[in-house]
Amino acid sequence: MSFEGEQHKIEHNCSRKKFSAYISMLWPDQKLMYDFYDVMNSKNTINHLENLKKYVMKIRWKRLILIWDNASYHVSLMVRNYINAQKEDWLTIIHLPKKAPYLNPNERKVNQQIKSDVCANRFYEHTEDQKAIVSEYLDKRFGRWNNDILHDT
Repeated sequence: MSFEGEQHKIEHNCSRKKFSAYISMLWPDQKLMYDFYDVMNSKNTINHLENLKKYVMKIRWKRLILIWDNASYHVSLMVRNYINAQKEDWLTIIHLPKKAPYLNPNERKVNQQIKSDVCANRFYEHTEDQKAIVSEYLDKRFGRWNNDILHDT
């Protein structure tokens, strides 16, 4: 309990270490493929694309159309070079307009729900515990269209 205008301090032994999730939604099934990384950067973006590619080749889809926002790691030179080097022509990327998160269904359907249902006002002793809970939440709520989850920690 605290007085109005005062913030109640909660003692905890947890670290402030963060992790990021690359989440791809298969449409219209709304099943997810996701990978966990310590940071979102060009290298990890390419790793996620490689995971998508493995799955696409495994189930013999001809093409994957990926709709992306304009995050710096999505439009970096390294990622553009990777995309341009794809000789199999399995990937088409469509960029959403800048500053238009309302056009990205992952923002509302997935990201905001994870933050409010799983992460907000909760402390986890280890990021691995939080990753497990996020994975369980995503699997129960949406289902998964691949079985491999990459943990980069």
